[in-house]
Amino acid sequence: MKNRVGRAIIGILALVLFGFYTYRQEQIHWHSADVESWGPATGLHPEGFEAGVDMNAEQQQAPVQMNFTTPEPAMPAVPEAPAELPEPTPEPLRFDMSDWKYMLVNGDHSIDQYEPENLVYLNMTADETDLQTSYNPNRIAVDARIAQPLLDMALGCKAAGLPVFLSSGYRSYSEQAANFTRICQNNGITDGKDANGHYITMPAGCSEHQTGLCCDITDRYREIKNDEIFQTETFRWLRDHCADYGFILRFPTGKEDITGVMNEGWHFRYVGLDAARYIMDHDLTLEEFWQQFGDGINV
Repeated sequence: MKNRVGRAIIGILALVLFGFYTYRQEQIHWHSADVESWGPATGLHPEGFEAGVDMNAEQQQAPVQMNFTTPEPAMPAVPEAPAELPEPTPEPLRFDMSDWKYMLVNGDHSIDQYEPENLVYLNMTADETDLQTSYNPNRIAVDARIAQPLLDMALGCKAAGLPVFLSSGYRSYSEQAANFTRICQNNGITDGKDANGHYITMPAGCSEHQTGLCCDITDRYREIKNDEIFQTETFRWLRDHCADYGFILRFPTGKEDITGVMNEGWHFRYVGLDAARYIMDHDLTLEEFWQQFGDGINV
């Protein structure tokens, strides 16, 4: 019995000693850095501690300063001055010299027995403006393709208050042969040329009248065409306005050595608007026009 009591007392004493020992160890052990209670009284310094800083206070952030000043508008960029472009090179003039309008007929270029496909007959004074397709000996005949432009030019001349007379248009090969013989006999020549070597009448096959693309125009009925025509207002008007209708003064003064024909102030040839304006503006003959655009063809 005594032994049991003794063991119980020893056990109680052991428990008391263990509890006391545990208590003492807890008093001398430092707290870890993540405890809620810390500060100068405890002497504990958590991670990130700085002397003189109250770590219990909530961290204060300085207010963000916002700049609401309206920014200055950006100045638009000044565009660079474009580089000056060179003037475009104009396309060179081109003419299709195989076109019927540019048919070249002269003492060196015969068309032999050529005949126009269609003829139209015009009133010689343009008092009647109809275009007739049936043969009429009281009218002049021209290639049908130039009939309307020729009539328009005659009417334009009349509208300017000037008299106009269409004296000679198409002549056939045989008619030109007869004309050549008659004029040569009247002038005592055989080759159709004057003393300067210029034709005053063309051999058959070498006359533009055979093409039907030309017309002799005067200011009144004239049996004889001579230099007096150059002094008429009708000539001056036709010279100045013929290109507006597609015609040129075919044998101008000063070009006799080029055309081979004496100057004729009455002979107007159709070549179309573009060529007529170019030829008249540049004071050319049809031969010179061919030299420029005929690809080196000898005229």
